[in-house]
Amino acid sequence: MKRTVSIMLAVTLAATSAVGCGKKENVQTDAVVGSSTEAATTEAGERTKIQLMGPWVVESPEDQVLAGVVKGFEEAHPEYEVELIGTPSADLLTTVQSMAASNTLPDLVITNGANNAAWKEMGIVEDIRGEFDQKFLEGFYPEMLKEFTYNDELFGLPMCAAPFVLLLRNDLLQEAGLDVPESFDEIVETAKKLTVDTNGDGKIDRYGMSLMGFPDGNNALRFTLALFAADAPDIYKDESGKWATKIGSEDGVRAFEFYYNLAIRDGSVPQGSTEVDYKTRVNLLATDQVAMAISGPHTIGNIVVQNPDMDGKFIAVPLKDKETVAYLNPYGMIMFKDAPNREGAIEFLKYAAANFVEMTRVTKRPPALIELEDVAREAAPEVEAILDCAQYNIDYVAVPFRGEEANIVAENVNAMLAGSIKSPEEAAKITAEAVQAVLDANN
Repeated sequence: MKRTVSIMLAVTLAATSAVGCGKKENVQTDAVVGSSTEAATTEAGERTKIQLMGPWVVESPEDQVLAGVVKGFEEAHPEYEVELIGTPSADLLTTVQSMAASNTLPDLVITNGANNAAWKEMGIVEDIRGEFDQKFLEGFYPEMLKEFTYNDELFGLPMCAAPFVLLLRNDLLQEAGLDVPESFDEIVETAKKLTVDTNGDGKIDRYGMSLMGFPDGNNALRFTLALFAADAPDIYKDESGKWATKIGSEDGVRAFEFYYNLAIRDGSVPQGSTEVDYKTRVNLLATDQVAMAISGPHTIGNIVVQNPDMDGKFIAVPLKDKETVAYLNPYGMIMFKDAPNREGAIEFLKYAAANFVEMTRVTKRPPALIELEDVAREAAPEVEAILDCAQYNIDYVAVPFRGEEANIVAENVNAMLAGSIKSPEEAAKITAEAVQAVLDANN
């Protein structure tokens, strides 16, 4: 990451994740999935428990990295025991709301800062900047640290980034004599050329592009990145200072056309794209069934874990059309206001941030601490490209109603891909009207 580049970064999509990615388990909202150790005591007495909740507990290989960090922390701080609570990304917001209502919130939650605005309004987070030395905070990439703030209040610390960029099989591009595509039209054409019958049986067995389904707002950010590339941001403030959207503009229609042409017109996307979740997408990429996707370096890590032969075959580039865009999407941990073990939670935040480089080795996610950059670049060459994409980072607006807006976008993109909305123009119009209604209610 070029340290001289000033990058605007705002808070991500509510309930996304769902960056978070990885496998989704059927986990009870308040169920303890696992603990790093059995109940233990020290010479000083019983260990103080720190509760950490989030999707990395039930996502692989993130769970392995997290377990290693927890083990290292407990060895360095024998007075503490870390209890892990698994919650899938898609369920995170509702789980927190339920636990807040019953006064059973844990100390820490793994998130991408997606829900900062909503949680602030609920009164369950507070500014913890004063818990850290200024020199320590200056050690983070500022654009990542900003992700964990809202209205200049710091709620937690970033651990790594899970950016959204365009991933491509560079070996397939070279074999086909193709250049890296630099516009929607070029991506569509490249996807068409990479959609092939590899074994000559008359059936397509490798598609040019993978699109993810949109059962909720979790995957809407991938399409939102396309809106930004088309110069049609989903939410912005107009000249009067009111919330507005450009989804219904000609540029917005172009983003819908991008998806429509890939999936419907050209058939460069496997059928059933509306049902594709993250786990399915990783499998498609890892088994040579798909050549391109809008995703992040963690996807490469998951692919290589599944199929080591894919190591080194993917490249990451910013998404290009009218604009060149990427999105860093930092992930980390936020501390709740009434954390049962505030002191221990702060200590764990400090330790985890400084010891998360293994996440880079395993998942290709760039670290949040500047001092880990060189180690990360050496450990995972893909990280260099990702960090260099940071200069194209989008300004993604943080608002409490972001989740509601994202679900509208997601549902209508899904409807277009499923055929119930018949054209990109109709999809853009319906989406813009519904989004503007949400914005008007909050103006």
